Order: sequence, then C-alpha cells, then structure tokens
Amino acid sequence: MKYAIIDIGSSIIKYKIYEYKDKIIEPIIKNDERVGLISYRQDNKLTREGIDLLLSTLRQFKEYSSKLDIDKSYYFATASLRNIENTPEVLNIVKNELDIDIQILTGHEEANYSFNSLNMVKVPCDDGILLDIGGGSSEITLFKNKEVEVQESIPTGVLKIYYEHVSLLYPNKEEQKIIINDITEKIKAFNIESYEKEYIYGIGKTFSTIKKLIEHMKIKTDTTNTIDIELIDILLEKLSNNTKECFSPLLKVDSERIHTILPSLLIVKALALKFNVKKVYVCNVTLQDGIIYNIINK
Repeated sequence: MKYAIIDIGSSIIKYKIYEYKDKIIEPIIKNDERVGLISYRQDNKLTREGIDLLLSTLRQFKEYSSKLDIDKSYYFATASLRNIENTPEVLNIVKNELDIDIQILTGHEEANYSFNSLNMVKVPCDDGILLDIGGGSSEITLFKNKEVEVQESIPTGVLKIYYEHVSLLYPNKEEQKIIINDITEKIKAFNIESYEKEYIYGIGKTFSTIKKLIEHMKIKTDTTNTIDIELIDILLEKLSNNTKECFSPLLKVDSERIHTILPSLLIVKALALKFNVKKVYVCNVTLQDGIIYNIINK
C-alpha cells in the first residue's frame, strides 16, 4: 500500500509518500513547499491570502496523490493552524473546497509523533532529549531507556523567533541573548525537573542543514552524525555578523534556511545550557516518519 502524509507547518507544507510492503515502511517520494503560513496572519487569524495559498498547495498535493494512485492520504497541521483564532473557519473552507479533512495535532501529540520517529533510526543510546524544531513551535521529549520522562511543546519556532526578535537577516549578539533568554523562560514555564542529558537527538531537515553547514565550513572534519555542542557555539560565532561573508556558506548549503538557521542554533544552545547537553545527534527522520509509524502500527 502507498500512503501520503501531508504535514502543514508554519513554515513548510511537506508531502511525503511511503510504501508499506512485507512489514517494511519505506519513504519513496517527498516534496516540500515553503509557504510560510505564519507570515499570513492578522489579529492572530490566517488571512484570506494565507487560506488561498494553503488551498492551492493542498490542491496540488491532492492531484499528486491521484496521479500516483495513493491508497490513503493523511493531512495534519501543527502550530500553523493550531495557534490561530479562526481554525474552524479554515478547516471548513478546506473541507468544502477540496474535500480534505485536516487533523490538528496538539503540542503533546506532535511531540509524541516526533518521538515515534526514533523507532526508525539507530541512536547512540536510549537516553536523551528529542528535539523537533518547527516554524511556530518546537517539540521536546526527555526520555530514558526509551521511556518518556517529559514531553512538551515549546511555543516558539524559528519563524516566530525571526519575526519577533531579529532586526536584519541574522540576529546580532544582543538579539541572540534576548532569544536565548526567551526560550529559557518558556522552558522554565513547564516547571521541568532538573535533568542532565548527554545527547540532543535532532529530527527534521533543520538538523541535516546544520550538519552540512558545519562540514562545509570545515568546523568538523568527519561526516558522522554526532556534533559536539562546542561546535554549535563555533558555528554561531562564525555566523554572527550580517555580512556577505557570513551569508555565503548557507547560500551554498541551504539558501531557503538563511534566515532561520541562527534561530535554530539558538534553540539548540538554550536547551543545551538548560540540560547540560554535550552532543547533538542528527537523526535524519521527520515528524512524518513518526506519524506513518503510528498509522502502520495501528
């Protein structure tokens, strides 16, 4: 059977096809559309322009599924539609115009699906923090012996940080301090106990980009998926000026993330400081992988 998982995020709408055969789940096709729904808000409502953009993107993906003979398509939305005031209106418009039902994931559901994705990858140890950085929120799961200890959705993501705290393309040193303090305060609001974790396990394309960037800039000479946390600080330092020299490496590695890579690094740094993290492990899986894993296992 072939399944399509459509993840409607604040920054990107992701379309991914999986084939399930002989008890094996295999991703076969993916396509991402960077639409930036978070920027189409007025009075905390998705604007008509944003709704039209959502409709055109979902219409395109629905046509893909029809042409590719997909057996079942699942549509999920995270903070993109969860954190707006006109969610019911948007869902009704999509249903009426496209006959598509969108499931709105709570922050905890999103974190849980992200954690499921670890079942599809081998990690160094069964203890750590899983981190999924989105445009409007970031999901964290603290776990030990593969069992969840704490699972929360932090109400901040890279686009939210960019629009609220960054004056130019990259945040300057003062803005970086403000961003780290803001993230730290949001974590403190959950009253999470004092934990120490060696690893942050990063899922999603953001962490793949961080790894490629560190390798491209020769901050790290090997190509393993483990990144010492000190290298995150070195990368931050090298990218902390709004100059062409700073922009150039990311333009070569992943130009679409040029304005969000530093907010991503600052989220990692804030968590590392809070939980005394020593290493980041790039998992090369996504929220969509966790969702399909859950669907198949049901």
